Amino acid sequence: MNKLQHIYTQRNKRQGFTIVELLIVVVVIGILAAIVIVSYNGITQSANATAIADSFKKFEKAMRLYATSQSWGSWPIDNTIMGSSNPNVANLINSAPGFSNYMQSPPDVAGIDPSYWRYDNDGDTYNGCGTGGSGTNVFISSLPDTALATKVDEILDDGNTACGRLRYSGTALVFSLSNDGSF
Repeated sequence: MNKLQHIYTQRNKRQGFTIVELLIVVVVIGILAAIVIVSYNGITQSANATAIADSFKKFEKAMRLYATSQSWGSWPIDNTIMGSSNPNVANLINSAPGFSNYMQSPPDVAGIDPSYWRYDNDGDTYNGCGTGGSGTNVFISSLPDTALATKVDEILDDGNTACGRLRYSGTALVFSLSNDGSF
């Protein structure tokens, strides 16, 4: 074998990666992917919580404007708007005369069915902590995610889902517009 053939043979043997090198690369890529997935899930949940909180505030503002346009001095009892108890927001938009001027569509956020958003004012008052629905509220009737409810509470209230303006019962996320029906 001449010297040129020997150099060519040595060069061919050195090309490529060893199994150990490939395994290290795969492990590093796996660790980076895990970090990205965990970060993405946290960002997604924060975005969903912000969207829900924003939807509660938008509904509150739309309902205030609507009540003012109707010359009401307090939040309307839910039966006076729709003739039914706890109407969903989509029905309010479609059926309450003029409400669509202030809110064009029900909230469609975080994969929550828009029909789960409801308005509640039975004319009662709310005096204290707990997960009750007394007072005037807008609520999501089915939200099984406790962590998401807590994040929404941190944005709108005090981070305590059992007390305050935002309450969570394990399924219903209740945002209080008023404790006693007044604006």
